[in-house]
Amino acid sequence: MKKIAILAAAAILAVSCSSGSKADEAVTGDAQEVNAVADATEYSVAEGAYLKWRGFKTYVASEHYGTIGVQSGTFAVADGQIVGGSFTIDMTSISNEDIEDEGKRGYLVGHLNSPDFFYVDSFPTAVFEIVEVMTSAADASEVLVRGNLTIRGTTNSIEFPANVTMEEGAVIFNAPTFAIDRTKWGVKFHDSEDATIAETLKEDLIDHSIELTISLRATNA
Repeated sequence: MKKIAILAAAAILAVSCSSGSKADEAVTGDAQEVNAVADATEYSVAEGAYLKWRGFKTYVASEHYGTIGVQSGTFAVADGQIVGGSFTIDMTSISNEDIEDEGKRGYLVGHLNSPDFFYVDSFPTAVFEIVEVMTSAADASEVLVRGNLTIRGTTNSIEFPANVTMEEGAVIFNAPTFAIDRTKWGVKFHDSEDATIAETLKEDLIDHSIELTISLRATNA
């Protein structure tokens, strides 16, 4: 109990510390119906694609970041615009890029893979499926993407801005960094109803926000 009390006191004293600026959280809601796309050309996401992730501690200036591989994906294109698509994320490929010590880096990745976070043994993939792409009247390359994101067996819709450009035989899809609240997908240390004091402290010391950056290239070759 003494150790827990010290941790709690340290957390309270550190409230004034900041982990720096964070990206805006994507608009999140209930899962949406995905309509079938007809008369569109399919572009396949290039091999070796990945997303970037970034996470924070709550009360101190500390963060970690890395990548997660994209297992497969497609974009449906009609009249030069994306009208649908999806990509599957290989959660078993999550990596860390900021910790130099191999043992500490392995510990963090193992923790992210565990039931405390992404539980990759039971949920080895995550999926994003496009529901709607809304274009800007001023610039057709600036779009607002709404889609269903499934992580750890839980699906919510998210909405975020992106820049989409067409090259010869290719689609370039770039979404500026945005955040999601991991707890909305059940990514947390505990269920609040049966949490221990230690579990509650652990959960409180890790920010609920996870930042994602998407940059994908797809071709129809």
